[in-house]
Amino acid sequence: MIRQLLFAQPGSAAESIRSWWYLRLSAAALLPLVLWFIYDLSTLDSLEYEVVRDWLATPSTAILFILLIPVLFYHSQSGMTEVIEDYLADGKQKTAAIILVRFLAALCAFASILAVMLVCLGL
Repeated sequence: MIRQLLFAQPGSAAESIRSWWYLRLSAAALLPLVLWFIYDLSTLDSLEYEVVRDWLATPSTAILFILLIPVLFYHSQSGMTEVIEDYLADGKQKTAAIILVRFLAALCAFASILAVMLVCLGL
């Protein structure tokens, strides 16, 4: 059963189950990370640039934030992919839109992680 889900053919029912399962797993991973993020930001004295930059430059905060970024972008692109698959009828437009969403999500995740790394290094 697990092997069938992991190596599902495109368009099969097993692929749909796999994408559904990954969406739920990413949501479960997002919950504690987002709660941490909201709580930690709320404990700051102010949200001025220097204060937030110093907060983000601490190693534990940077590590958790770097964990949050790819999960957040994966979850958002998965949700957008589901919407595109449900509401676009034309196969070429659907494929182009899915490729664009995945590319933009990967690009934004990479840029966000790079920005956090630059803040941590003090650049």
